[in-house]
Amino acid sequence: MGKVRVLIVDDHPVAREGFRMMLSTAQNMEVVGEASDGLEAIALVAEKEPDVVLMDLRMPNLDGIEATRRIKAERPHIAVIMLTIYDNEDYVIEAIRAGASGYLLKDTSGELLIHAIQAVNNGATLIKTSLLSEVISGLLSSNAKQAKAGPPSTNGMDELTDREQEILKLVAEGYTNKEIGKQLGLAEDTIKKHVQSIIAKLGASGRTHATMKAARRGLIR
Repeated sequence: MGKVRVLIVDDHPVAREGFRMMLSTAQNMEVVGEASDGLEAIALVAEKEPDVVLMDLRMPNLDGIEATRRIKAERPHIAVIMLTIYDNEDYVIEAIRAGASGYLLKDTSGELLIHAIQAVNNGATLIKTSLLSEVISGLLSSNAKQAKAGPPSTNGMDELTDREQEILKLVAEGYTNKEIGKQLGLAEDTIKKHVQSIIAKLGASGRTHATMKAARRGLIR
């Protein structure tokens, strides 16, 4: 198996160098380039074809959210991890809607960063635990208020099969397709097809966005 190809995007040279040094300890990873803003990131993604992009949030010329949206529109197979100083649930939701597979803070340890890159490269989602709790709690609270006002729209949830709902709950817990397949006794490719179906039915941009939509509708508790 080849090395995981990583692109680092941050407008601060010191931050880029720090992330590069962290990743230098991982023998199965290779930093293939660095970008200082969203526009440069889009160009380098086309040139270098990385597996994973570490994306800063606030940058000149084009921010990380919009850069992620454009990258995922052209190359949905590339995983993006937002790596930022902003501990804010609104930014998390924006990142998820743009297609990010992960959201971590810049004080993340090198060990966790390496784990996160490996996880999203294998199809998992990874959000700093406290942030995920805040986001899902907020969505469930919103869902409860909607329930008092009247029956909420299922918006595609009724179309999910029992198997798809089972898989979605495991996706929300951060399991990879391979791990879900092992738990359910199904092939990894079968799980992948189910996940793609779930994403399409929910009108989501990716696994994490599907999780957030499910939480908003009360499926994940």
